[in-house]
Amino acid sequence: MTHQQIVDKLAAKALVQNIDEDFARLTAKAMAYAKHDKTIAENLSGYILPKILLRWNCVLNADETEVTKNYKRTTIVALAVILHKYGLTDPEIVEKAIDSIDALNRDVVLSDDFFRKSDQIKKIISSAPAPLKRKPSLPDNITFYRPKDVIAIQLGSHFYCAYIHKHSRPNESPIIEFYDKKFDKVPEIEELKKLQAKGQLYNDGIERISKYAVSGIKFLPDLANQIKLISSDVETVPSNSHLQEPVGLYAIMDIFEIQNEIERLFKN
Repeated sequence: MTHQQIVDKLAAKALVQNIDEDFARLTAKAMAYAKHDKTIAENLSGYILPKILLRWNCVLNADETEVTKNYKRTTIVALAVILHKYGLTDPEIVEKAIDSIDALNRDVVLSDDFFRKSDQIKKIISSAPAPLKRKPSLPDNITFYRPKDVIAIQLGSHFYCAYIHKHSRPNESPIIEFYDKKFDKVPEIEELKKLQAKGQLYNDGIERISKYAVSGIKFLPDLANQIKLISSDVETVPSNSHLQEPVGLYAIMDIFEIQNEIERLFKN
């Protein structure tokens, strides 16, 4: 049984695609860095998993009023299978996936074929994966978010809001600018209207306009539950008149690099 045959039985095509594309982005980058960084080369999982889980824990740790038990179970099984596909493993994810397989079967959520093949699926995800021999291809940068959308990005227990100005190319990589406040819950659009834009503080002590073209902000709604659409067709942009001119039009990042950037921007 192949990895594709397993995930096909989950009956969650978009979810699987989203997870697979996330792993492809991170694994390709990790394998490129590994050529020059012995630490990453010796522990690809240590580079990839924290970034993956910071994003997908927005599903796994969500309140059940927001994300159903069975969606969480399907997600952890998909994570375990795709992790194995990319030559990686994690005992905790595998254990949770095995428990989730049993729970999905107990509640008769998936097909009889999934039930019949469950022992085989468990055996595969528990086995030692074969390391990848070459970097995976990068996914496309398509986005279903539109200019003038306002979104919230969750990191841990906080939410960081951003305005989408436009796309870097038609229907690709939204160009975002952050509002200068972090929230404990997803705010209403009225709470953002008077906020200024968050600028990047440079080493010379000057805070400059900072925009980002972010690949990987794709599905609407976000299957990882990390990105929330707050409002559309918002005409009022966050004011950046208090900031100095930017260095370049925007920085190019992916969904995982922007996680690091948010932590750096809002560290104080």
